[in-house]
Amino acid sequence: MYRLIKAEIYTLFKTRAFKVLCIIALCCSLMLIGMSKLISSEDFLKSSLKGMTEEQQEQFIEQLKSANENSMSPVSSSGSLGFTMNTADIFNPTAREIYKGTFGNRIIEIFLAILIGAMVASEYSSGTIKNKLAYGKRREQYYLAKIIATTLGMMIILALMVTVATIGTTILYGWGKAFDLHEVAYVLSTFASAVIVGMAIISLLTLIATLVKSNGATIGIGIVAFALLPSIIVFLYGKYEWFDKIYEATPAYSWAVVTSLKSSSGDLFKSLIISLITIVVASILGIMAFKKQDIK
Repeated sequence: MYRLIKAEIYTLFKTRAFKVLCIIALCCSLMLIGMSKLISSEDFLKSSLKGMTEEQQEQFIEQLKSANENSMSPVSSSGSLGFTMNTADIFNPTAREIYKGTFGNRIIEIFLAILIGAMVASEYSSGTIKNKLAYGKRREQYYLAKIIATTLGMMIILALMVTVATIGTTILYGWGKAFDLHEVAYVLSTFASAVIVGMAIISLLTLIATLVKSNGATIGIGIVAFALLPSIIVFLYGKYEWFDKIYEATPAYSWAVVTSLKSSSGDLFKSLIISLITIVVASILGIMAFKKQDIK
């Protein structure tokens, strides 16, 4: 099993899609730093509102501040696509507030759909699965090795995106408070929670890749189901109690919970438990489906 995991990690580092995603993650983090600088500049904002009177500009800024405050909730952030800056004062942000926004919404899902399409689904068409299994490796070992290798890839991509953006915003605005052991725990626990939710997404996407056996279909279904659809159906939240319970069990909501400034400890615990259950159930179903397949 160890040698199989090692081989899959080697494959990960040799995969062009992974290298490209790492570069994109770095570009996203740099973009977020620049975006934060523009958004936090009151002079820049007012210069873009030259057609308004001073009173209208002040009214617009107040509305912007109010919208920013409301977007801090997990439900609101789960419906957004991209990076967010949920700060108490948009003109005086701190890196601690921006930190959770560096994880993005629906960004990692898109990255993972592409990565799993390249790491898992593409091997059906290339014929490499049969070659690997020919060495006597058990199918469940191969399947789990794929999940572990892809999880490592996700952690690297996420670390690049989050770390660079956090360091950059800390240099610009300061962390916001003394960076003691409590703050270290805050940073690490948020990242660890995001990794657990990310593993749930990986498990579901790997299951999809195993069923459809197509790189393009895996990417397409992954982007639609995990990135676009949550941004649409979130508008139904609060209208039906049964729908709320279903939506709160989705990876989209769990990701929003672990990266939100307003999540309660109860919501966080619930989301992590749901994610762990998802990992186990999706992995078992994927292994069962993979064992029944005729690999050519």
